Amino acid sequence: MNELILFNVYLFYGLVFFTIGCVISFRNLKFSKLAIASALPALALFGFTHAFHEWSELYLKLWSSTLSHDWWVWIKMMRIAKLLISFLALVWFAWKMLDILTAPHRRWLGYLVPGLLLIYLLATLVHLAIFPVEESLLLSVQLTRWIFGLAGGSLAGGAMIYYARELSALHHQGAHPFAWAGITLIGYAVAAGLLSSSWGIWVPMVRMLCAFGLLVSLLKALKLFDLEYQEQIEEQQRRIMRGEKLRAMGELASGIAHEIKTPLSYATLSCDLLERQLGDSTEARRQLERIRHGLERASHISQEVLHFARNSSEHRLVRIGCVVDSALRLMQHRLKSFDVELDLQEELQVEGDPIKLEEVIINLVNNAIDASGDHRRLKLSVKEFRNRVVVSVEDWGKGMASEQLSQAMSPFFTTKPQGQGTGLGLAICQQIIQQHQGELLLANGDNGLVASFSMPRSRA
Repeated sequence: MNELILFNVYLFYGLVFFTIGCVISFRNLKFSKLAIASALPALALFGFTHAFHEWSELYLKLWSSTLSHDWWVWIKMMRIAKLLISFLALVWFAWKMLDILTAPHRRWLGYLVPGLLLIYLLATLVHLAIFPVEESLLLSVQLTRWIFGLAGGSLAGGAMIYYARELSALHHQGAHPFAWAGITLIGYAVAAGLLSSSWGIWVPMVRMLCAFGLLVSLLKALKLFDLEYQEQIEEQQRRIMRGEKLRAMGELASGIAHEIKTPLSYATLSCDLLERQLGDSTEARRQLERIRHGLERASHISQEVLHFARNSSEHRLVRIGCVVDSALRLMQHRLKSFDVELDLQEELQVEGDPIKLEEVIINLVNNAIDASGDHRRLKLSVKEFRNRVVVSVEDWGKGMASEQLSQAMSPFFTTKPQGQGTGLGLAICQQIIQQHQGELLLANGDNGLVASFSMPRSRA
């Protein structure tokens, strides 16, 4: 009867971990914006390897009484090897989790992983040198469970809980499922590391229940990836439809703008000739200046429309800090009265067109200057966040209403007074950043509006 119960427990035990590996592997994590997506394959590997370990452990327990003493040593070494491999996958998951956290002390915690490996190797060598082989193998099993099962699993669970706190700070709906996954993972680490299966059949049952809790919490957490993937598909469809409309509109507008530029040039030239023929009439010159201003305004709008319709760029490896410096030098005449706070990581590189990226930064700085009002202060930063380069421009203005934020990057939408903006600046910036596999965001910060864009970091 005990053997039948043991068989069912280990069978279900291994099936739970195999299911953990499957539910992660069958999710499309490639395009997810959640940072944990890069670490989950390591957890899937732990699920598969640990399932194999538990299933094979079942048959070893059932057949161990029929094996000779000579085979016992080899069987014990194999048990240690497969247990170690599965727990190393868990330690790898802990390592990757620590890598995605933004906690300032995560680098110090990262030293725990190689430290655990070093402690294990030294302890194993000492045991082999002092104790008999059979006793050393028994101690190695305990060391594997203590060091990699208990310590590694607790580290991985703690990292998941901390990651859930980061999501909670961002008001993300996935915070609670990931927190519960971390708690159940710590529970399994304690059960697998401290409890010995020789104490009775209740030990594997406790481990099985902890593993099942981990599976349930992961299933709830992984639903977020399905929702995210569905939203990405819908967003892609909306972009395609919007892109088709904008392309048709752009082709029409480009043709019209190109045709308008020629008569505008003639009219501007005529204004220059007429100015030479005018006498000292102040009123006539004032009227001529108004005509010239209107022509220049129309020429500027047609040039913006032509620029918006273009979709060509030449990408190469560039230092984003150099692009920012070049943009600020070009904007020096408008920034003379401003206190500009810079926070740049000069070594960060991206793959892109430096001219177009410079145009984006100039546009964002121009908008920040216009929005600042009496507060002559700006903050520009370039930082790395989760393997992406984030460039942000913050002003000390009044910010934007939520309904304005949702429309700000639509073509021809502007909050500037009539005659001062075309409404194409942010639309062009968004187009350029999307061509660079990036994302442009607007948000109200503590001081004013924060305009930021992120791009994948390139390493030389």
